[in-house]
Amino acid sequence: MVKRIVIAGIFTECNDFTSTFISTADFARAELLRGNEILDRIDGIVGGTLHELAKDKEFEPVPLLFASASPGGALTDDCFYELHDEIIERLKDAGSVDGVLLLMHGAAVAQSIDDVEGYLLNSVREIVGDELPIMVTLDLHAHVTDQMVQLSTALFGWETYPHMDSHRTGERAANLMMRTLHGEVKPVQVMAKVPVLTSAINASTERPGPFFDLMKKAKDLEHSGKVLCSSVFLVHPYIDRPEMGSGALIITDNQPEIAALYAEALAQEYWDRRLEFEPEVWTPDAAVAAAGADCETSVVLTEAADCCGGGAAGDCVATLHALLKSDNEFTALYPVVSPLAALAAHNAGVGQWIRISVGAEIDTKWGPPVDIHAEVVALGSGNFTYIGGIWNGAEGQMGQSAVLRVRGIDILVTTHPTYEWHDEQYRAMGLDPKNYKIIVAKNPMNYFMTYLPITGKFFIIDSPGPTPATCTSLTYKKMPRPFFPFDLDIEGLRPKIFGAINNR
Repeated sequence: MVKRIVIAGIFTECNDFTSTFISTADFARAELLRGNEILDRIDGIVGGTLHELAKDKEFEPVPLLFASASPGGALTDDCFYELHDEIIERLKDAGSVDGVLLLMHGAAVAQSIDDVEGYLLNSVREIVGDELPIMVTLDLHAHVTDQMVQLSTALFGWETYPHMDSHRTGERAANLMMRTLHGEVKPVQVMAKVPVLTSAINASTERPGPFFDLMKKAKDLEHSGKVLCSSVFLVHPYIDRPEMGSGALIITDNQPEIAALYAEALAQEYWDRRLEFEPEVWTPDAAVAAAGADCETSVVLTEAADCCGGGAAGDCVATLHALLKSDNEFTALYPVVSPLAALAAHNAGVGQWIRISVGAEIDTKWGPPVDIHAEVVALGSGNFTYIGGIWNGAEGQMGQSAVLRVRGIDILVTTHPTYEWHDEQYRAMGLDPKNYKIIVAKNPMNYFMTYLPITGKFFIIDSPGPTPATCTSLTYKKMPRPFFPFDLDIEGLRPKIFGAINNR
């Protein structure tokens, strides 16, 4: 008999420290797939899920709705309930189903909902009952809550950062769903976490470091057959919600105590190595001075505090201020979201000069704009295609975009924030980063993968913004003290353990 597997999801990452919100229009501009439209997706998390289910003719996908959007502030309540209600109505109309695959992020929040993933899980459980398997895929930056663990059969975190395995994670979740419904395994899961909130700068899985080591240990357990699945989570620290923390989740074949043992050991090591996650940072002025004085190679300045991929508006310009006031002569490449500047450039035309304020236009609390007299050197629609990563093959839309030149500094101004994967945004506007002395990136990790072929010199900027390199500049209200990095030591700390065993 054919087993019918639901596929649905609301996928985005939110930020509680920005002034913006995510609306339905943001999903429509990025990826909003309904019904059979989902079945046409061959890449990313959806493509991986469908690819694995197609290996066994006994399984039939039942596509409901999948919505993904570039990160931003919290979802408006109207946006969340519109997407949630459509998923639930489509599930009710789907008839009898045998399993549910929810493709989520894990760090989504709404204006009045702390745990979007847990809320949706609860609504699905009310329809399908307690016994039906529900598998959930998550970014490894998920805020894994007690509700998410209790209401799901299995949670799967991505294994790589930079994120290169969304397709593979979809396959993993679908595979365990199939094995579970065939009666081969009975998954149980346990999560252990510690109150560590850090940026992702020192959390690569592709080069040596604390997160690399933890992920390897977790995956060694999985590859040796000791556990069914393992995940390590560095919580997205730019939401402000209760009980946040980082740690590990282990899934075993009906062996909850074994799962708890391994999860606790990994979470304890996470705590023991907490100081290794804090990065070395530079002020914008110091970094620009050092980069400008280096005559040997290109230099990348990482303005991590303005990361659109972490929910920032992309309109902080602290490093642009430093570039413009420097006495050194150099070429530089700088991105900023500035809808009014983009519009002014399009109205003026290529080859014209304009006087315009750039930055601090959307999320105004992170510093002043910069006033420039610039030449318009390029105009474009801002459309590009992602090559690899989360949205591999999907179209990105920066909106009306322009390149403004001030001395040797080329400023890419766009209308909408977009996730930085490689250098697709620059190249869509005819800009080749290797032609510049200083390259500014606004992400905490992908810059390294992108620009290592060009240079080995990287400076992490400590500047104002909602996604800073160190969380000590943020003011948390819902996340109670003590927690690292505000509290370097916590007497008597033990990992919190929850899931298939009693919470302890």
